[in-house]
Amino acid sequence: MVLILRGYFLLFLLTFCLQISYSQTGLGINTVVIDPGHGGKDPGAISPNNNYEKTVVLKVSLLLGDLIKKNFPDVKVIYTRDTDRFIGLAKRAKIANEIGADLFISIHANAIEAPSANGFETWVLGLHKSQAALEVAKFENSAILMEENNKQTYSEFNPNDPDAYIALSMRQNAFLDQSLILANSIQKDSKLKLGLRNRGVKQAGFMVLYRATMPAVLVELGFLSNPKDEKLLISKSGQLKLANHLFEGFKNYKNKYDNVDESLSEFNDQKKVIKKVNYLDTGKVYKVQLATSSVKIPTLPENFNGLKGVEVYISGKFYKYTFGISSDLKVINAELNQVRNSGYESAFVISFQDGKRLNWVKQ
Repeated sequence: MVLILRGYFLLFLLTFCLQISYSQTGLGINTVVIDPGHGGKDPGAISPNNNYEKTVVLKVSLLLGDLIKKNFPDVKVIYTRDTDRFIGLAKRAKIANEIGADLFISIHANAIEAPSANGFETWVLGLHKSQAALEVAKFENSAILMEENNKQTYSEFNPNDPDAYIALSMRQNAFLDQSLILANSIQKDSKLKLGLRNRGVKQAGFMVLYRATMPAVLVELGFLSNPKDEKLLISKSGQLKLANHLFEGFKNYKNKYDNVDESLSEFNDQKKVIKKVNYLDTGKVYKVQLATSSVKIPTLPENFNGLKGVEVYISGKFYKYTFGISSDLKVINAELNQVRNSGYESAFVISFQDGKRLNWVKQ
């Protein structure tokens, strides 16, 4: 009888702690910060016809905000700027961090010397994989040099130093996987719905994303230097089409997390966690950890690059996602290769002993 009562007490305590964790991690999409790039003395990209990036992205940003407010009146929309004024990159992220935003969407437009370059692309913080990606990040980060006291504000970063981008991308990003899901939701069907080349989801060292403490993406709507893209970017109908496309991406992302009874699913998930702990009591086992998130991501294959059988456990304020389970290290190393081949290059092996996570990590 005492053991039974103790078991109920532990279950109650676990559920209570999870409710605290639930409120601390900010589950649900309640506040969105929309960041129109550049502004004021910083025009951003300029087309051969003298159309400015700062003007285009502000118009699209305001339209996007209106769509969110109209369709989701309970969602608070904050703009880093809603007029033509200059704001430093650090301040943009600070606005989102201080209000505890759930998402940060920074909106930009491209321009390069070659007029043939065209298309729509979405970026998350990470290591650039090409010189072209590095150049995009360097251009967007060059706004730092227009800020007063920029050497003090960004003492850890020189926007003109390629090595600085490698160091920046090495920062552990607890929100990378959520950012990628949001980026893919925005990027999806861009060619079909916008008539623009789909340039895909990419990674690079953007300072505005580096300083954000929530899922964050940077969208390049198109190339002002390309005649076809420019026509879409500067027209009212094109700007509305772009805003609608961004809204659909936001809506799809939001629906992944909001269309469930969170309180019930949290409790049910914890019963699963307890069962898993009992199962692991048999001894030492290994798993592959592939992602960490501050909000719960449904463990569907489409959310994890097609991987089936992804599981989740809770550590502090974070949900941690794993794939595979075995007491044989050779077996789990094979699972690790599969996970890395699926796109999770930073995945690693973790171990449990008697239901408790060990500090041992397979390098």
